[in-house]
Amino acid sequence: MSEPLFHTSCPSCGAPVHVHSATAVTVVCSYCSSMLVRQDNSLHDTGRDSALLSDFSPLQIGTMGRFGAKNFALIGRLQVRYDGGMWNEWYARFDDGTNGWLSEVGDIYVLVREIQLNQPLPEFHSLRAGESTIEIGKRFVASDVRQIVLENAAAQGELPFRLPEVMNNRVADFRCENAFLTLDYDTQPPTAFMGKTVKLADLVLQNTRDEHQIRQSAGSLKGSRMAENCPSCGSPIHWVGGVSNTVICGSCGSDIKVSEGKAQLREANAMRHAQETALPLPIGRKGKIRGNQYVVIGAVRYEEIDSLDAWKLMDNQADYVVPMGWWREYLLYSPQKGFLWLVETHDDEWFVSETLHDFPRLNRHNEAVGLSKLYTYGGRVSYAAGAFYWHIRAGDVNHYTDYQQGGAKICAELSRHELAYSRSVPMTRLELEAFGLVNKAKSQSFRQPELRESVETSTRIVAMVAFVILNAPAWLMMSADDFTFSLFVSGIALWILYQSGQDSD
Repeated sequence: MSEPLFHTSCPSCGAPVHVHSATAVTVVCSYCSSMLVRQDNSLHDTGRDSALLSDFSPLQIGTMGRFGAKNFALIGRLQVRYDGGMWNEWYARFDDGTNGWLSEVGDIYVLVREIQLNQPLPEFHSLRAGESTIEIGKRFVASDVRQIVLENAAAQGELPFRLPEVMNNRVADFRCENAFLTLDYDTQPPTAFMGKTVKLADLVLQNTRDEHQIRQSAGSLKGSRMAENCPSCGSPIHWVGGVSNTVICGSCGSDIKVSEGKAQLREANAMRHAQETALPLPIGRKGKIRGNQYVVIGAVRYEEIDSLDAWKLMDNQADYVVPMGWWREYLLYSPQKGFLWLVETHDDEWFVSETLHDFPRLNRHNEAVGLSKLYTYGGRVSYAAGAFYWHIRAGDVNHYTDYQQGGAKICAELSRHELAYSRSVPMTRLELEAFGLVNKAKSQSFRQPELRESVETSTRIVAMVAFVILNAPAWLMMSADDFTFSLFVSGIALWILYQSGQDSD
C-alpha cells in the first residue's frame, strides 16, 4: 500500500509524518507520539476553507516535447501565487529559435505564442467572464477575467523579462472550442497570445518528473508546526473532542489551561474532524478508475440554491438565500494522470467528472450548440476540506447550466471570474466498489439513468425506422397529391414520436 500524498516532519524527533488531509489541524507522530499542531492562518480563519495544493506539476526545466511539427524545450518557469490560487507559466524555446508559453492552470494546459493584433480591443473593465466576446477570425468568449496582485511569484531558469517584487496583473483569457486567446493588459495596447489547449500525452514529453519527485513537492505541507507537550512532565498531550478551557495530561494528570489561540485551533480541529467524519468517501481513500490509481485529496460540500439567487449573490444583491438541496465533490489525484472528480448528489447518485479541455461550440447567446439544455441552478460552498488547485472558501458562489449529451451531462460552471465546462458520467459498479462504496454499488439507481436513456433512445430510433419501412410500399403506390399529404401526416407522426421520447428524458 502506497503512503499518503501529504507529508511533513515532526519538530520533536524529526521523523517523517504522513498526512491524509492537507487541512488536518493536528497529527500524531507515530515515532515519538508528539501531537503536531499546524498553525497556518489560511487554514484556520474559519475551519471551512480548503488548502492550496502546491507544486504538482510533472513538468520541469529541461522537459522536451513536440508541438505540431516543431520540437521545444522548457527553459524557464514563472510560478505565480495570488489570493485565489497559483499557476505555472513555462517558457518554451522551439528548435526554430522562436518562443512560446506552456501555461498550467489546475488540470488544463495551454500552449500559446505572442501575436500582433491590428484591431481595437475591449477595455479591461468592460469584460465579464461568460458574457464578453471578441471576433478574431473566430468568435471567442471570455473564460477568465482577473485583476490580481502578484507578490509571491517565483522564477526558475530563463525568462524574457525582469521579475519585480510586486506585480499588478490584469489578464483576460478567451476560448473558442480548442482555440485559446490571452490578452495581457499590463501594456497598452494589450499584448496578445494565441494558441490552443493541449494534453500532455499529445506533446510527446521527455525528461518529466517522476512520481516520487511530485510527491515530495506537491505533498509537502506548508505552515509552522509545533509539538504540544505537558509543561509539568514533558509528556506529549493530545486534545480531546469538544471545546474546553483545559486539557488533562494523561501522564501526570496536570490540569493545563488552554490559551485563546489554542482554543481556536481546537475548535477548528473539532470542526475538521466532524467534516471528514461525515464524508462517505474519506480524504486519503484510494481507488481505481479506468485502470488508473487515484487518491482522494479534497472534498467540498455545496448548497444547491435557485438560479436567480445565485446571480444575485454573485452581483452582491442578496445577503440571504434558502438552500434547496446539496451535493459533494471529491477531487482525485494521480501523479501519472492528473486530476479527476467524483460527484455525490443528495439523491445518492455518484458520477465521474472531468474538466473539458475544449469548450463546446457556442451560439450567439453563449449556449452550447447541439446539446439539450436541462436546467440551471446555483451552488454555494458550505465547507471544503483537503487540498485543491485553487483556494475554495466557504460562501463561494457559482452558477451552473446542465446539458444532456447522450448518457453524459455537460455542465457550464460560471463564477465571478471564470467560465469552465465539465463532463460527467455515472460511476460503474466496479468503480464504486474500488473506492470502498460497496453499499452504494448494490443500488441499481446509479446505472438506471444512463441505461434508461440508452434504451429509450434506441427504442425510439427503431420505432421510427420501422414506421418508415412499413409505410414505404404504400407511399410508392400513391399519386403525387396523395403522397404529399401522406408525407406531411407521416412527418407529424414521426415528430410526435420523437418528442414524446425527449419529454420523458
